[in-house]
Amino acid sequence: MKAWILQKANDMRLVESSPTKLAENNVKIKVEEVLLTKSEFGTYTGENEKDFPFILGRNAVGVVSEVFDKATSMFQKMDRVVVEPYIPCENCSECLQGNYRNCTEMQELGYNCNGLLQNFADLPYTALHRLPDNLSNERALFVSYVSFCLNVVDALKLEKGRHIAIFSSTKTGLILAQLVAYYQAVPIFISNKEELLAAAREMGVFYCFNPENTEVEHEVLVVTGGRMCKEIVFFSDSDFKMKDIYGVAAMNANICLAGYSTKDSRLTIAQICQKHLNIFGVYNGLGNFSSAINLLVTGTVNVDSLIGKTLNFDSLDKQLHDVSADELTLKSMVIKVD
Repeated sequence: MKAWILQKANDMRLVESSPTKLAENNVKIKVEEVLLTKSEFGTYTGENEKDFPFILGRNAVGVVSEVFDKATSMFQKMDRVVVEPYIPCENCSECLQGNYRNCTEMQELGYNCNGLLQNFADLPYTALHRLPDNLSNERALFVSYVSFCLNVVDALKLEKGRHIAIFSSTKTGLILAQLVAYYQAVPIFISNKEELLAAAREMGVFYCFNPENTEVEHEVLVVTGGRMCKEIVFFSDSDFKMKDIYGVAAMNANICLAGYSTKDSRLTIAQICQKHLNIFGVYNGLGNFSSAINLLVTGTVNVDSLIGKTLNFDSLDKQLHDVSADELTLKSMVIKVD
């Protein structure tokens, strides 16, 4: 088995080891493609703190190579699968009540435990989803992002015709904007990245604003006819002035903090109380993978503009030295595993 192990910032080494014995209820997959995102590149460069050594890779597709129990898992050799990177502990109080999405000890591959940047991986069969033939590997790499955004949509309880403000410095906001439109609400996409705004317009998002050169509160006031937004999504790893988020919020608005970040973004207690804001978080995509696959297959969510260039697994360390974070703002790169 081969795995790229990040020893320290900007120092990743290819390590070979003996094959592992397949654990009960696990499935071994041959990893075929892994997605490299801006967030993971930040871990590689040391921008995002991490305990080393560490294996990157949150999103991967592959084929089944070995199954511990075919009758239980329902998988067979050569099945194409996408990996669900969220693994609930099944022991905390939330898991025991069946609320796996709220697991207090959630393991997320490539985030708080070793990831999928390896040629073979042993995983619980519950973390694998069979892929239809008409969904390419490259598009399937985005299943977890679509599933995450579906969890955001579920939490918001969208109503037809409502204006939804989406503050995002990352490509995940583009996926959410497509879903908001699909559920017949009206996305207002707010980003400080011009390439994301341009992509949103190409995807059919009509209202797109950059807070660095536009008075967002005024624009939203005009768009909503003075009603402002009852629902706001703020991707927590984005860079925005909190006054803009507060400014577009209507009275009794729901603000969803999507994802997790160590960035210091805060609203004051006074601001929260003055507008009677309801603030909650969504931090994973557990539970909506099947729906996400279907939305990608039907073309309801289009991720083609988010797919960047291809990197080779065997020479990854050398290639990463030529990658910049800006390249990954709109397009994630695909690492092909031989």
